[in-house]
Amino acid sequence: MLRGVFIGRLPTHFQVNPLIKVYIMAETILFSAYNAVVPIFAVFVTNNISGGSVEIAASSYSTYLIFRVLFEIVSGMKIAKISEKAKIVVTMLGITIVSVSYIGFALSTTIWMIFIFFAVMGIGLGIASPAKNSLFSTHLDKHRESTEWAMLDAAVFTGMALSASLGGFIAMRYGFPLLFYVVAGITTLSLIPYGAYLGSSKT
Repeated sequence: MLRGVFIGRLPTHFQVNPLIKVYIMAETILFSAYNAVVPIFAVFVTNNISGGSVEIAASSYSTYLIFRVLFEIVSGMKIAKISEKAKIVVTMLGITIVSVSYIGFALSTTIWMIFIFFAVMGIGLGIASPAKNSLFSTHLDKHRESTEWAMLDAAVFTGMALSASLGGFIAMRYGFPLLFYVVAGITTLSLIPYGAYLGSSKT
């Protein structure tokens, strides 16, 4: 089946809009970092946080989702009519806030700190997601939408699969604080494609 996808097709067949490339690269980095932590976060809470448990880990993750939903609704309404450049800036702001949340986890020692920094993560992704998803949806190449969605999923899920194993290895060998700092750094790297696009854009 894969031969049928790639064999006999010119390189131009796989060319996509520059902003689509930026989005795919940034999302792959962002969610690879995310997935290095989330599958093993309950282990961190139970072993490293005073009074921590699997129940606390699950509840704190629910806090992240609630804050993300609330801020996505607000952000989605506010960014509807802003420029493309402004949407990229909003996206970068949200991602920066997510990076801060990982640093917060590295410094956390109490249950309340875990809840606070999961809320911070929810705020960050809640701010960024409507802006960056709007950029992606409005720049999909006509008649190639399904292909570009497939490219996005393939890149993001491959990165997430690899990072889950890497996250477990780092946490086991070097401890969770180092893992959180590494993940914060990797998350920050997802700003680079957006920054490069802004730097090369004439608008």
